[in-house]
Amino acid sequence: MSRFCIALALAVPVAAMPAQAVTWAFGGSSGSFSALNVSSVGGPTLSVTALGFTPAPSTLTNLSQLSFARQIDRTATGIGVVGGANTQLDTNATRGDPREAFLLTSPQALSITGVRLSVVDLNDSFQLYGVGAGGALTSLGFDGTVSTGFGGLASAVNTGTITTNVGGVSQVTFNSPLTAFSSFVMTTRAGGDVLFGGDRGQGYRLDALSANVVPEPATWAMLILGFGLVGAVLRRRRHLVAIA
Repeated sequence: MSRFCIALALAVPVAAMPAQAVTWAFGGSSGSFSALNVSSVGGPTLSVTALGFTPAPSTLTNLSQLSFARQIDRTATGIGVVGGANTQLDTNATRGDPREAFLLTSPQALSITGVRLSVVDLNDSFQLYGVGAGGALTSLGFDGTVSTGFGGLASAVNTGTITTNVGGVSQVTFNSPLTAFSSFVMTTRAGGDVLFGGDRGQGYRLDALSANVVPEPATWAMLILGFGLVGAVLRRRRHLVAIA
């Protein structure tokens, strides 16, 4: 096989590979779980654990602040946290329990494109962090309620668009895919339900999550190598033709 054919064999499959859009549905067999591994057709397996914390949700800066193990409550539609209000994520400080969050981890970097949430009240809020080196939390938004869309924090450029909000279920599509991380923390922005005197949680249940799977460095390296070889072979051929 000529070097030109080898180069094409390396470059063409990677170049032709479309962006991998994947959706994970969290509904399934009902019960309480310490962790869940959720698979999706054609995508990596997503690991989900529930964690508790005591600081105000808006002051989280590191994964180490989420120091309490919680159990996941799973039903046919999605997941919440055992003991939370309506077994949803509960960040109400007046309940006496730790506030709650989901830690989602993938073997490959993900760029999240949307979420489907249920048990959504009119003033429930949503917060998503990317987990970086040393457990540092990078805020990916959002300062806004689920029912009306996510306005985005001052430091964020992303917003979310609500396409469905029927019966407490909201399908939220982010206006541009979120910065890629392999781990995320999903919780709320506000610490209690002010409309009800602080006696209900600012929470929701997670029914589904959609993301683009970011190609691994080895894939990009193969792509660059392949096109580099193609270019080198073409330059050599032009040089030989010129000499002839």
